[in-house]
Amino acid sequence: MADHPSEAIVLGDFGTLLRRYRYSTGWTQEELAERSGISTHAISVLESGRRQPRLSSVARLATALGLDPADRDRLLSAARGESEPQPGREPVEHVVPRLLPYAVPDFTGRRGEVDRLLALAAGPGGARSGPLVISAIDGMAGVGKTALAVHVGHTLAGRFPDGQLFVDLRGFTPDQRPLEPGAALASLLRAVGVSETALPSRTEERAELWRSRAAGRRYLIVLDNAVDAEQVRPLIPGGPRCLVLVTSRRRMPALDGAVSVPLDVLSHDEAVELFARIAGPDRVAGHAGTVDEIVALCGRLPLALRIAAARLAHHPVWTPVELLQRIRRPQRLLTELSDHDRGVAAAFVDSLRSLTSAQQRAFRLASLQPGEDVTPHALAALVDAPLDEAEELLESLHNHHLLVERTAFRYTFHDLLRAFAGELLAREEPEPLQRAALIRLFDHYRHTAASAMDLLAPLERHHRPQPPAPGGAPLVFADGADAADWLTGERANLLALIRHATDAGLPEYAADLPAILWRHLKRHLPAQEALGLGVRAVQATRRLGDEAGEAAALRQLGLVRYQLGDFRQALDLLHQALELQQRTGNRNGEAHVLANLGLTLTRMGRLEEALDHHRRALWLSRDIPDPAVEAIALINLGPTLTRLGRLQEALEHHRAALDFHRRSGNRLGQAIALNQFGEHQQRLRRHPEALDLYQEALDLHRDLGDTFGQAESHTLLGEALLAMDAPVSALRHYRAAMEYLPHTGERYNLGRIHFGLARTHQRLGEPGTARKHAEQAVEIHTSLDIPEADEARALLDSLTE
Repeated sequence: MADHPSEAIVLGDFGTLLRRYRYSTGWTQEELAERSGISTHAISVLESGRRQPRLSSVARLATALGLDPADRDRLLSAARGESEPQPGREPVEHVVPRLLPYAVPDFTGRRGEVDRLLALAAGPGGARSGPLVISAIDGMAGVGKTALAVHVGHTLAGRFPDGQLFVDLRGFTPDQRPLEPGAALASLLRAVGVSETALPSRTEERAELWRSRAAGRRYLIVLDNAVDAEQVRPLIPGGPRCLVLVTSRRRMPALDGAVSVPLDVLSHDEAVELFARIAGPDRVAGHAGTVDEIVALCGRLPLALRIAAARLAHHPVWTPVELLQRIRRPQRLLTELSDHDRGVAAAFVDSLRSLTSAQQRAFRLASLQPGEDVTPHALAALVDAPLDEAEELLESLHNHHLLVERTAFRYTFHDLLRAFAGELLAREEPEPLQRAALIRLFDHYRHTAASAMDLLAPLERHHRPQPPAPGGAPLVFADGADAADWLTGERANLLALIRHATDAGLPEYAADLPAILWRHLKRHLPAQEALGLGVRAVQATRRLGDEAGEAAALRQLGLVRYQLGDFRQALDLLHQALELQQRTGNRNGEAHVLANLGLTLTRMGRLEEALDHHRRALWLSRDIPDPAVEAIALINLGPTLTRLGRLQEALEHHRAALDFHRRSGNRLGQAIALNQFGEHQQRLRRHPEALDLYQEALDLHRDLGDTFGQAESHTLLGEALLAMDAPVSALRHYRAAMEYLPHTGERYNLGRIHFGLARTHQRLGEPGTARKHAEQAVEIHTSLDIPEADEARALLDSLTE
């Protein structure tokens, strides 16, 4: 066998010589065309011998092939038809390697990343002491890593006169193994003029030769599609004048000295711009809303946007509306976002190939989480593994850009990756195993939520379901603050789980979770949203035939109706709950409902009926005994007696309620009792005393993160300050209350705020503004059919006279 490509042929046979040199690199004609800038057709014609080559083309081919001076002269001699290089001929002009692929003309956005890369390339003060490695142009499949590296490479090309090199390391290329470091080094060495015969056989020796050849040179090197740091490390030159851009779907913290530039999806405006540039501005004109939805469905992922826009461009009779109709169907989304040999799903499949079977299973099962994100404890439940193993799985998926960590230790999917994981789950995970994993997840959340509420509202523990501990290591809270933080962080997930439980045919969780979380959700969830959960809970208890659970769900749904101001519906639901509690002999539940009935009747102005219910609730709670209901009855009795004008009797109950909650450590109960005690003091015209009580209550509500309570305290502070003839200060508190309250759906207090604002603006000499607020107060209180409507109407009449 010949040792050199030229030794097996007759010198002068240019086509055969060119083909042998190409074979020695392992390249196809297409690959040589891409690297040389000469078309595939022209290379095919030259290798067949049908055309006399131009010397300028030969020089470009020799440079792309990385021929050393002797081999380059052989190829030029063959092109001239000479049997050997002519002695004394002037050496061929050296052409530096320019192997960067073409830069896409529609490159869009990435201004921040481009500026950062250009600044890093310049280094501090424009000078660098060592080779700069930017390893983490890293990101998920299809996010545009290569496009960014090539764009920056072309921008910087003038700063690197010795050449620009590009190597596809095939880290995630379908049906191909990642390029071994030795093969990658051979490609780099050929590109800078090392002949095949001069290539060392061992990888270590090739790395040494590469560092020697690069020493003192100014090369820009793009190492594209790297699989890991181990593959990249031998390719880094040793000199300070080179720049290395590495792209990968995997983060590379192990690559010493590397600078990380993670790449996220495009911004909305950038995504719209890219779509319009590819589809054509005329094709998207007048369809802004439709394009916005297409961009959202594509997850602002450049690959998906390019495919979708190209599909529109290639269908002249389509408008964006027709494209949207095709990709809007969830089961067709990933199929539509494919184009022959490239597609979103195909890119994702390539990313999965480098994962272990455990990591792939974790990726699939994580898509079962119906909420926004996955925590280590949630994944541990899904995959039925120890917590430390779940943490490692999440970290590995994050490092491969298959999950995003937007908040510490909380991981979420890109929308298209979630759809992809769901498809894999349906195809590769048997339905019984899916259901078992989902139930483990529900068990984790149900037990953890109960543990959190036991710390935050211990008196009501026996009023909540007490689920058994799930397998594994349950989450244990250090204290109430830790439990409250967990509930805040997991609220969106918990709500999604409650909704999903019904759809998944798991009524026990649709019933238990709202009952467990009731006290927390009542203070933190908008009433309209709580209404839907309450309806689901009632339906679930009825499906289970659980009368005790149904009574509790009816009571809680009644209190949501109360918060919305639907007092008659609230009474109806509470009476249904009372009947069930009495029929089943649940005296605790009966006392609880009686207290809530009293609260509702007080709000409706039916004070004597309310007082009767409160007293029955208090008597039952002390007879059982039930401290949780006793606390509620004490809190509710004081305001009713105050409104009846029985102030001395009310004072005793206010003091008893406040003392009870301070002894029990119930900070929310203390805050509510303080507000109510303040109203009693204000009724006695002790406004400074009321002001102090309201402020103490506000501080507690603020510490608890209770927006509903903060709105109430600000409203009461406004009333006290207005009574003390401080309208400017009162206005500040009323406005603060208005910021907190509307999202809760609590209409009674909203009307109260408008009434206070009307009086305040009247006092400030602003009758027009006062009239607008008075109109709002009249409308709200009239719709609620409560006595306060008369007072609001009288104020409005005084403002219109």
